[in-house]
Amino acid sequence: MGFLEGKTAIITGGGRAVLKDGSCGSIGYGIATAYAKEGANLVITGRNVQKLEDAKEELERLYGIKVQNVIDKTIEEFGRIDVLINNAQASASGVSLAEHTTDQFDLAIYSGLYAAFYYMQACYPHLKETKGTVINFASGAGLFGNVGQCSYAAAKEGIRGLTRVAANEWGADDINVNVICPL
Repeated sequence: MGFLEGKTAIITGGGRAVLKDGSCGSIGYGIATAYAKEGANLVITGRNVQKLEDAKEELERLYGIKVQNVIDKTIEEFGRIDVLINNAQASASGVSLAEHTTDQFDLAIYSGLYAAFYYMQACYPHLKETKGTVINFASGAGLFGNVGQCSYAAAKEGIRGLTRVAANEWGADDINVNVICPL
């Protein structure tokens, strides 16, 4: 336990994805585990309730922390938000641009770009108060134009742009805003 004791982090896409070999394949769950090891209070979100419940049970059992629901519940339970990690993203990967449907495109934009936008706006007053941090996840898919990932790439490139604007605007409020772009 350590340097995040008493801090509260919201992690989108924090559910536990178990791979065939038994390992955890979720970036969000890996982040949640690292934050839990350092003593942070966690609020994890995702689209699969069972994965979230499994992650919640394991994180609470292994690290003695409490995992809670989103913003109002976060403030009610923990009284603060120090970190927002926008990691969640769904998409129809493997579908060519010519064959992509509007519904498939909307899935990526709403689960990634819009989710990051709405979470950032809702957390802003709390992050301003704590001089907090936003960490948004983009992807190399947009940087390199990966085949079959048009909606995913578009959403992630939007998140990169949103992050740059927030960094410039929110820096004056001592909010640290960064983007991680796994390749």
